[in-house]
Amino acid sequence: MKYLSILSAVLFICFSCQKPTKTFTEAEISIIPKPIQTIIGEGSYSFSKNTTILVEEEAQKPAAKYLSDLFENAVGYALPFSETAENASIILMKDVGIEPEAYHLKVTPEKIIIKANDAAGYFYGVQTIRQLLPSNIEKTANKEQKWVIPSIVINDAPRFSWRGMHMDFSRHFFSIDEVKTFLDYMALYKLNTYHMHLTDDQGWRIEIKKYPLLTEKGAWRIESSHDKTCNELAKTDPSYIIDPQHYHERDGKKMYGGFFTQEQIKEIIVYASERQIEVIPEIDMPGHFKSAIDNYPYLSCTGKPGWGKDFSTPACLGKESSYEFTKNILAEIAVLFPSKYIHIGGDEVNIESWEECPLCQKAIKHNNLKNEHELQSFFNKDIEAFLKTKGKELMGWDEIVEGGLSKDATMMWWRNWAPKMRDIAANNGSDMIITPCFEYYFDAKHEVTPFEKVYKYEPIPEGFTQAQSKHVLGIQANLWSEMIPNFKRLQYQAFPRMLAMAETAWSSKSNKNYEAFQERMGIQYDRLDALGIQYHIPSVTGFKDKVAFLDKAIVTLNPPLKGMDIYYTTDGSVPSKKSNKYTAPLEFTETITLNTIAFRGDIASDTRAASIEKQTYLEPVTITPKKGLIKRWVGVKKFKVVDAIVLPKKASFTSVAAINIENYDVVEQLSMVFKGYFYAEEEGLFEFATKSDDGSLLYIGDQLVVDNGGNHPAIEKNGMVALKKGWHPLTVKFHEATGGGQLTAWYTAPNGEKTILKGNTIAHD
Repeated sequence: MKYLSILSAVLFICFSCQKPTKTFTEAEISIIPKPIQTIIGEGSYSFSKNTTILVEEEAQKPAAKYLSDLFENAVGYALPFSETAENASIILMKDVGIEPEAYHLKVTPEKIIIKANDAAGYFYGVQTIRQLLPSNIEKTANKEQKWVIPSIVINDAPRFSWRGMHMDFSRHFFSIDEVKTFLDYMALYKLNTYHMHLTDDQGWRIEIKKYPLLTEKGAWRIESSHDKTCNELAKTDPSYIIDPQHYHERDGKKMYGGFFTQEQIKEIIVYASERQIEVIPEIDMPGHFKSAIDNYPYLSCTGKPGWGKDFSTPACLGKESSYEFTKNILAEIAVLFPSKYIHIGGDEVNIESWEECPLCQKAIKHNNLKNEHELQSFFNKDIEAFLKTKGKELMGWDEIVEGGLSKDATMMWWRNWAPKMRDIAANNGSDMIITPCFEYYFDAKHEVTPFEKVYKYEPIPEGFTQAQSKHVLGIQANLWSEMIPNFKRLQYQAFPRMLAMAETAWSSKSNKNYEAFQERMGIQYDRLDALGIQYHIPSVTGFKDKVAFLDKAIVTLNPPLKGMDIYYTTDGSVPSKKSNKYTAPLEFTETITLNTIAFRGDIASDTRAASIEKQTYLEPVTITPKKGLIKRWVGVKKFKVVDAIVLPKKASFTSVAAINIENYDVVEQLSMVFKGYFYAEEEGLFEFATKSDDGSLLYIGDQLVVDNGGNHPAIEKNGMVALKKGWHPLTVKFHEATGGGQLTAWYTAPNGEKTILKGNTIAHD
């Protein structure tokens, strides 16, 4: 007995001397998307070979297996399943009071409990655990380390039921392994819908057994215009190299292409389903159908494939064979995909060919239709009725609203310049997915659609009633692959914007905060590194695109992310880690070009250049102009880019109150020239800026101050100029290529605030 008493005392002393487990701070925790409620507790939980998982029902198995596999891949041992709660370290527990996809997570130093009411809820609880673990959990063959997560209580549920990502396989193709990798990225950030754009003019990417030529011929092409552009860009940027695995010798020619067999599609669907992701197929019709018409030419109005002014020749909607062909394809698709929806595209249809087709005109008359838009709507409704017989619902881009939309069809709104489509659909009782071109097209350059812009976009339209808002199922970001020729480039375009979109898709509007999100992103970048993702980092900040000075310029450089090292050159060369390292503000006394770059490990930011220009004051003109107005010339379909604009000899001007495109915001190939004067209220360095879609150029006198040229979505550029007090000649040129444009111009006086160019600061003679 004495021996036992001594042993007990020793054990008590040893236990009392054990160090308490680590307690985490809020700054050490990064969960994206942000949960509804997070309460950090004392201590932490440590995973080990002895950690076991209790699974009591089928719905819990995918989540449990995912967590077990995560450890097996990372550290070489799986987490075994337990048969009893007493022996289990991780308990998955059913709670019928929890909403679909929601979960409750409780972590203590002794146990982890995930409560949910469906497979998705358990799975998302596991993904939160995954993000609480050290980022090295994403790597394979890790050396022994502590796998510790904080004691924490989380209550969480998604805002939207549709949280989607899209990939385009037609323009450039991606392998099945790359698809699976991308699905893993989606799972990590609780995205649940994978939209596969499988057919388009440039390639047919899915096996259709009834029509074998679609993949025997339609899946392969010689070099396209997109390929040529990528190859040209690849000469200076290796990220544009076309993936060589998709080149094959066919019929004695080197051809690009590939497709998924139906067995491969089944494999993708199973893999996605295990990650609670639904796969939505898109089979474009009746437009964007050239890869089908090329091989079955009887489908077109003329019996030949071809192109109209902007888009390819569509299927003829005056021929019964077109309806039969498309339904036969969709019959195979409906059997293959278990998804609720089948997407038929329906966008950018070349209706001019229908206008000239006697059979289409006969169909319009026979069915009492008003025009070609209603003819497409007639086709859509016929396809929709067919899909219903297969237990499916029709989905299409927002053009399907034109000409009439059935209540059961679902629209993807993408055209920022067609906001009324949202109202028409909602008022019609039709559901919609918000996927706007200007915010959620991730193939756009990062400077055009920056990270912050993605995060701050609110998908519920302002002014929508509660009844209308119920028709917004969710949001989706798209990756069109014209300029994405390989998987690394796709990563670069998707990340980190995908995380910003995922938070909007999951977290409530009131629970979002951009500055706090940026803090959490600091830890997430480590996870992206561990996953081997080639993500985008913006350029160095702290200076203007054009820095003007009189005696000397002091330029301060700021890293785009915390902890990054900055390098620069002044000899015109591209900076690298071998260039000058930035350590203190730079001083310049002569005109030079400053090139900058920043590095986070081996991942580089965008490069950024600035013109550092020594100037003398521009003299004002002696004039007494008419204040408050500026002259505007307008030309339509005269030029293709802003740099080419030349005023006609007898240009006709009108007077306007501001530099904008009022009354011309949907005109294609629009050119404008604004001429007048700007008033410098004091002597000094003035900054000017334009934000334009597409290009704009701002001149003071003959001097180009803001170069925002080229055709591009809305980008803001700035520049500086030294002005003496008084009136100075002002010219602004603008061009919009495709409609839906934007133009705003500002100035900032010395020590002043950024102000729109209007009112008494502008004038004309």
